[in-house]
Order: sequence, then C-alpha cells, then structure tokens
Amino acid sequence: MRLFQSIALPAWVEGFRAVTSTCEFCHRSVTLGHLSAQKAGIKMRGCWYCSSSCFTSAAEARLSELMMLEPEPVSRASRMPLGLVFVSRGLLTGAQLKEAADEQKKSNGEIGEILVRKGLVSESQVTAARAGQWGCPVFSVPQYVMQTELQIPEALIDFHSAIPLHYVTATKRLLVGFVDSVEYGLLYAIEQMTGCKTQPCFITPSDFQNQIQLRQLALEPSGNAKPREITFENVQAPGEMARILCSYVVELEAEEAIICRYKEHLWMRVKCGSRDVDLVFKAG
Repeated sequence: MRLFQSIALPAWVEGFRAVTSTCEFCHRSVTLGHLSAQKAGIKMRGCWYCSSSCFTSAAEARLSELMMLEPEPVSRASRMPLGLVFVSRGLLTGAQLKEAADEQKKSNGEIGEILVRKGLVSESQVTAARAGQWGCPVFSVPQYVMQTELQIPEALIDFHSAIPLHYVTATKRLLVGFVDSVEYGLLYAIEQMTGCKTQPCFITPSDFQNQIQLRQLALEPSGNAKPREITFENVQAPGEMARILCSYVVELEAEEAIICRYKEHLWMRVKCGSRDVDLVFKAG
C-alpha cells in the first residue's frame, strides 16, 4: 500500500471508473482510477488517509485517546470460592481446606495449584470447578496443535493464559480456552481485530502448556520467513508508537490498520492482503 507524500495522481486508465476519496485528516480529495485507488492511502476505523503524515497524526490521536481511558472495572460476580466448591462436593474436609489456605497465605500462591500439589484434588477437578464458577464448558484438548486460521499474538496468549482452540468459518465463531479466569476484555479485543464472535471455555494447565509447546514448534520460522508479530516493551509515547506503526504500513504496503487496547497492551494489526502483521506495545 503506497501512501501519497504530496500531490494526487490522476485517473489515468481510460474507461475505468474514477474513485474520489477524501482524507479524514487533511480533507484533501484524491481522484484515481479504481485500480489505482486500491493501491493508495491507508484505512483506519473506516476512514481513509492520503499520506504518511496524515495517517501518523491520526494514529497518534487514536493512541493518545486509548491510553487516556481508565481501565474498565473488572466484573466480580458473586462466586463461591474454589476451596468451598470442593468442600461442598465432599472432595475436601474443612481441616484440609484450612491447611491449604494457611499455606496460600504464606506463599501467596493460587489455591487450586496448592490443592493439586498436595494431592487433595486433581488438575481436572480444579478446571471443572473453575468452569462451573464462570458458567463455561470444559474443553478436552487433543494431543495435537489446534489450528484456528485466526492470528492471535503469542504475547497476549502467554500473558493471559488464554489460547485460541477452534474456529468455525461458517459462523465466524472462535473458541478460546482459559486456565484461571475468563478475560472478557481480551475476548472483545479479539473480536475487534478479527471480526469473529468469541466463546470462552476452560482447559487444564497441562493442556495449555502442551498447546503452547506445539504452537511454538509449528510457528518456528524458517530461514526466510518474515515475522508476523513484533513486540515492543519500552515504547510508550503515542507519537513514537504511531511512527513505528506507519513505518510498517509503508514497508508492507498495507491497506488497513486496526488499533485496540486491552489492559496494559496496545495491539495494532497491519493488514496486507492475506498476510497480517501484529504490533504489540506494553503501554505501562
């Protein structure tokens, strides 16, 4: 995708329908033959930008807006604590739960992991209990890598212990597996980026780690493969992020860019035909 730097090109193909686009930032109108119009400018949030400077300014404004937003409060629905779930099911005694709770206070660990480590419950029982708390199904993951066709940054997968498991093209529905809790903000970000509908489920920590290892083997780049995901840990200024985004837009000749925020991460997708490149920034 080529961004104009100065003047517009004419509609030079005789007999082709002319297309007029107006830049959302500078309001300059550009008239092109419809084939040329497909290779000019960049779209973002349904708007068209005629030049790299206009796009960078618009991206900086959008990033500043997202970074100023207060994080949405986490919905804490009333749920029975995990330990009490096991006591109510007769899998733990009150004394066993107290012993595990005392250890949790000392180690600041997670109660489910402590109970599994002590041999009081199984990993599958913990996963089933968590699924019950959130009203979600348990998904039994096969021993091969689950290919979903949808690209989700590995940085977000690792950070939130969530992994795409199955995608149904006909209904555009993506099944996402969680280990500890459902991150609805992440599901919304995925929907913004991909246009699909997400459905959460729960998987065991072992299944999650197995899928991570299989994905790493499957995604291991070949010698000439170009990266599809780039992470930035120390870039937090909206202007610098916008300039980095624009540089990838120009280099990849992209036709569209999408930006969203989830908690401390800013996720940007540069769309280049059938190939997408994700930029993930840690906002702080």
